[in-house]
Amino acid sequence: MSNPFLRLFRRMALRRGRSTVPTNLLPLKKIRSATVFVDTTTGEDPTPVCRAVRQFFDYQGIPVLVLCPQKRDVNAVGRLKNRLRGSHKSPRKEDLFLSLAVSPDNFAAEYEARCSTARCKVGRFQYPGAVFDLVVTAQAGSDPSQSAAFSAIKDYLTKIR
Repeated sequence: MSNPFLRLFRRMALRRGRSTVPTNLLPLKKIRSATVFVDTTTGEDPTPVCRAVRQFFDYQGIPVLVLCPQKRDVNAVGRLKNRLRGSHKSPRKEDLFLSLAVSPDNFAAEYEARCSTARCKVGRFQYPGAVFDLVVTAQAGSDPSQSAAFSAIKDYLTKIR
């Protein structure tokens, strides 16, 4: 990203919207609701991932919001439009935020992770400032799909007591 104005507006948005809620790992039985960010910028079809996410959380009895933003759902700064994410006056109340973003350069995923009020945050790579409580990374030299990453995260979530 070479546009200094865009970089400035993104920093301002992150500073203004960041969450101050303390986070830690939670067992599935303490999670009342979840939000999952699915990356659509990779060219990979997000439908199977969304289906697997809904199926897993439905089986656990946890309501889930799957954020699967298209290009038209992102504003000029790069964050999700309010109709998808909710307004600042009525933020989402989730206990788990799970990011399946493939690249750390996805600003919409970073914004959602940093500004989420979830008590537990899980992702595929760590942002500066230790945003996530649990990070599931790929083995060196491999780049797993979002479905494979969700499967690994799902295994870890079921093991946490």
